[in-house]
Amino acid sequence: MTKSREADEPMDMNLTFVATAGLLVAMVLLLIPMVPGGLIDTRDFRQLPRWQYNAFNVFLVSLGLASFVVAGFALARAPWVFLAALIIAVLYIAVFGLDLGRVFPSVDDPLPSQLLVLESIDLALGGVLAVVAIEGMRG
Repeated sequence: MTKSREADEPMDMNLTFVATAGLLVAMVLLLIPMVPGGLIDTRDFRQLPRWQYNAFNVFLVSLGLASFVVAGFALARAPWVFLAALIIAVLYIAVFGLDLGRVFPSVDDPLPSQLLVLESIDLALGGVLAVVAIEGMRG
């Protein structure tokens, strides 16, 4: 009789995979309503070049899709997910840090308060995900 892969892993490692998946899903679910020009992000982006606006939206959608994919592989306990999760965490931190710091996208409209709250939460979750991913890589 063969042992399952889960039985070979310590309990804290199983928790690390589940926490990684949970954080990735939470972050992308918070990201969905924050898409520029949507219900929460009501800023006027017409002053940005169209290619820049479109590229930014493609980046955000790709980040969200990658988050869901890596979360699925985390639940399957793929050994590479922690590196992928760390990269995704850094990208989330960069996106929200740049927006909260008014670096990019830089528009004249003020940041809506709901967007400020959601971006701050996602920024914090990005930091937590980075720590969990690093711990997973050590594991």
